Amino acid sequence: MTGSTQPKRLYLTSAPVSEANTSSAELNPSLYNRNDISRIDFSGAGGYAVPHLESLPALIEYLSEAVLVVNSSGKIVCINNKAAQFLGHTQGALRGHCWPDFLVKRYQLSYKNMVDMGRRGLLSQQHNLAEMAIICANGYVKDIELSMTYLPSDDPLLVIVMRDLTSHKAECYKLHMLACTDPLTALANRRHFDEMLQKYWDECSKTQSPVSVLIVDVDYFKQFNDQYGHIQGDECLRRIAAAISLAVPRGQGLAARYGGEEFALILPYHDEAMAKAVALRVQHYVRQLSFCEQGLPEDVSVSVSQGFASEINGQFRTPFAMLCAADTALYRAKAEGRDCISTCC
Repeated sequence: MTGSTQPKRLYLTSAPVSEANTSSAELNPSLYNRNDISRIDFSGAGGYAVPHLESLPALIEYLSEAVLVVNSSGKIVCINNKAAQFLGHTQGALRGHCWPDFLVKRYQLSYKNMVDMGRRGLLSQQHNLAEMAIICANGYVKDIELSMTYLPSDDPLLVIVMRDLTSHKAECYKLHMLACTDPLTALANRRHFDEMLQKYWDECSKTQSPVSVLIVDVDYFKQFNDQYGHIQGDECLRRIAAAISLAVPRGQGLAARYGGEEFALILPYHDEAMAKAVALRVQHYVRQLSFCEQGLPEDVSVSVSQGFASEINGQFRTPFAMLCAADTALYRAKAEGRDCISTCC
């Protein structure tokens, strides 16, 4: 027809498409790298054609990634077997279902924003990746990395690639715990203690709530080591750490090995009276320890000296100042005969 603009028909092809070329090319999976969907140009940029709708199911089935294609309303148009297995359904059962329903609710807005960016042509390579979570058929929640490619047309399509982050997240969590945990006692280490002290300080300052720190030192621990050996000394520290953990209110603070035979506790939302109550529980649980199971005499016992400080009305300018005050209180407790509790005031 003359005098009217005929819309181009776009077909899957492995070579740049000229305007004169209107014949469809046969799908050839060998032309594509099945290990990297990102190398396939879905956008039409650079002279490459947008895949024809009928070709998409065959194309994505040849890819090693978990891939699905959805329309503008979120309905699944096609999905490869790997993505179906990922979700715990069959391919046939998933076609026509609303894809956003599989997303954990808190990620649905992020997904909608990605779709909007694609619609406006703003979905660049830097913005087409996002960490989300999906709900599988068995109710299990999986962490995923989701990438999206927007295919503009009268009925736009979205090509979505999912990558399982479960193992990656588990490994990251394991590394995080190793970096934050004292290997001997399984309490937090000094590095994590310092980070959390600042965090709790800021949190309590914003709400004008009290926060306390408690430093615990094992009395005459060098003599214990010299008499019973370092192996028994290490076991003694583990037992004391367990006793301290029992004294910390569940979900309301942090216990850490501060160094050597010293331990430290952060007690957010604890005023002076509440912090002293925790110190009394530490004292009680440590006094109850028996070392007979370690093969030591029945009369072997240990005690701890403790010092604490509480920030309530702005008397300390920094968390470090509060920690120094607790340390001063600890030395006062040692000077007063040990196995006792002292406050900074």
